[in-house]
Amino acid sequence: MKIAFFSNCYLPYLSGISLSIKSFRDELEKLGHTVFVVGPKYPGHKELDPQILSFPSLPATYPGYRFVLPFSQQVYKHLREEKIDLIHVHQPFGVGLAAWWFARRLKIPVVYSFHTLFSRYVHNAPFVPQKLAKFIVAKYLTFFCNLVDTIVVPSEMVRRLLVLRKVKTSIKVIPTGINIEEIHTAKQPETRNPKHETRKRHNLPSTAKILLYTGRVSAEKNIPFLLKAFKTIRQEEKEVYLLLVGGGPKLAEYKQLAKDLDSQIIFVGQKPHLEVLQYCLGADLFVYASVTETQGLVLSEAKACGLPVVAVFGGGISDVVASGIDGYLVPQTQAKFVEHVLRLLRDDSLRQKIAHKAREDALERFSAAVVAKKMESVYNSLIPRGGLSSEISI
Repeated sequence: MKIAFFSNCYLPYLSGISLSIKSFRDELEKLGHTVFVVGPKYPGHKELDPQILSFPSLPATYPGYRFVLPFSQQVYKHLREEKIDLIHVHQPFGVGLAAWWFARRLKIPVVYSFHTLFSRYVHNAPFVPQKLAKFIVAKYLTFFCNLVDTIVVPSEMVRRLLVLRKVKTSIKVIPTGINIEEIHTAKQPETRNPKHETRKRHNLPSTAKILLYTGRVSAEKNIPFLLKAFKTIRQEEKEVYLLLVGGGPKLAEYKQLAKDLDSQIIFVGQKPHLEVLQYCLGADLFVYASVTETQGLVLSEAKACGLPVVAVFGGGISDVVASGIDGYLVPQTQAKFVEHVLRLLRDDSLRQKIAHKAREDALERFSAAVVAKKMESVYNSLIPRGGLSSEISI
């Protein structure tokens, strides 16, 4: 089968969506399929992979992101000549309508993966009042979802949300997969001790406990909540550090906030993904306060690295973390969050038990190889039908 992924972002831009697409592509190719990726052209990046097709792009308001100019006759011609069997689009905006239009002309089906709760990100839209932006986004998403043949969502929460928004298209719940082989690579050589290395890298005591956050440093991630919670945690436990790995538009602002709160908060900055996984392997607990996630890929990765998770309950996170079994989901209150972090810091036996369960569950449910086979089944169910479900013209 020949599949074309359409996305507004891909490597070298690091994001959960970019990593998800890379992971899916690798596993589908292991299953014998050919996967093309259609995304933005990045200035200064020379693409050597002939199966990566680029749209022209412009700088967007979000740092590092590109605004795709999606209608390209050259891309369409390439897809037609390759006799693509199916298009899988990863964002409804930008490349979304172009992907649907190409599929319509080629008479092939379209799958849409719902990765993002866009209504939680409208503060990034310039010159548009937030209420109006939320209304427009909600209406457009319903419109787009009803154009495609099948929607793939990463959590039950997102499925319920789309049903409430009057989406009639078939919806399949398939979580985003994680690359287990990359985690094995991050552990190499076998003699490596990630916990010792992480402490040595940042000149921390060998007995220090490390709380870890990985992901974008942006407003929607609710990082000030973590910083303030950590200040309280430090009043109870002196030899504990908070490491935040990632870059983003709020990095400078939150660094200043951290300076005002506690000296044992360390912003590591953006790192290559392999190094991010090494931080996961070197930490003791993963902490997370975002309530905008459709799944939270970083939570699955943390669990696969054997990290217990303490997270604020919200979004699709409850599909990833089983509270009390492989982590804790708590209300968005400082007291509850601090209580559960301290419980795990102080009880080594409980922390190890939960870490074991976390890794076991992640390998069973979120391995990219397992998830790719589920996606392959969705593709196979669509190919015999041929053509698109919608007759709407644009």
